[in-house]
Amino acid sequence: MDKFYVDTVRLLLATLPEVFAFPKFALKGGTALNLFVHDMPRLSVDIDVVFTDHLKPRIEALKEISAGLTAAQQRLKSRGIESELTTAAQGEETKLFVRQNRLAVKVEVNHVFRGTFLPVTTRRLNKNARNLFTTEVSAPVLASEELYGSKIVAALDRQHPRDFFDIEQMFAETGLTSAVADCFTCYLAGHNRPMHEVLFSRDHDLRMVFENEFQGMTRDPVSLEQLQQVRSRLRKELLESLTAAHRRFLLSILECDPEWNLIRFDHLKDMPALRWKIQNLQKLKDTNPKKFQQQAAALRDKLEEE
Repeated sequence: MDKFYVDTVRLLLATLPEVFAFPKFALKGGTALNLFVHDMPRLSVDIDVVFTDHLKPRIEALKEISAGLTAAQQRLKSRGIESELTTAAQGEETKLFVRQNRLAVKVEVNHVFRGTFLPVTTRRLNKNARNLFTTEVSAPVLASEELYGSKIVAALDRQHPRDFFDIEQMFAETGLTSAVADCFTCYLAGHNRPMHEVLFSRDHDLRMVFENEFQGMTRDPVSLEQLQQVRSRLRKELLESLTAAHRRFLLSILECDPEWNLIRFDHLKDMPALRWKIQNLQKLKDTNPKKFQQQAAALRDKLEEE
């Protein structure tokens, strides 16, 4: 593992307790998977945070998010660690950039995807990380199924080698289970891009990102071809895992007539990301009916091709 990434993770682990001192934050993403769920198959250098209260109105939630990160910033400063807080009220994230010499860790809280679909559990830093970094850290972490459901959306959207590596761990451990498919469907439904553009995204060239932002992160050697194969497998198995109920639910969102009973989460209709998506689709329907109809038609046509 590259020393620069190792040193960055050391800073990340120093940051974690200060961030999660705020009780409404929980960890998701690659750091959750690789440092807490699995035994550090790769390093991870960002802290992706979920604000867990899905019922809190948006303005109040943003104030709490900012307050939580400001408090973390102050605690870090008392330890000699500098950071910069950036908040964009109209954007999708509040970010805390933590810096120490040449190292940087980004803490990011999503404004739109507030709340969780499954219960959060407290996890201990995995054994390999405890041994390598000689530290003890615990954090509230999203359920594995939800971590992977959101990870698949990220993998299809941005196509980063790190995401496909994490998906490979899922295939090795549990496969793409029905619970993961449920969570994926909900995260796709609330995504800011049109659903068909994410689900049926074109393959990106991974080589440059692989060489510049991935090599040196993993415990064992990983080839570019290996990750390309994971991407192909994901595309195939994901479509196979989407049931008629999943497909109908996605289309019902695009039609602004959501059939909440098709997915097993009782609080689904209260999730801010889905409410926001439907609100925006309704605006599109009112202002540009043709474009509104095209989104549902595009997804329907793509699903029928498979």
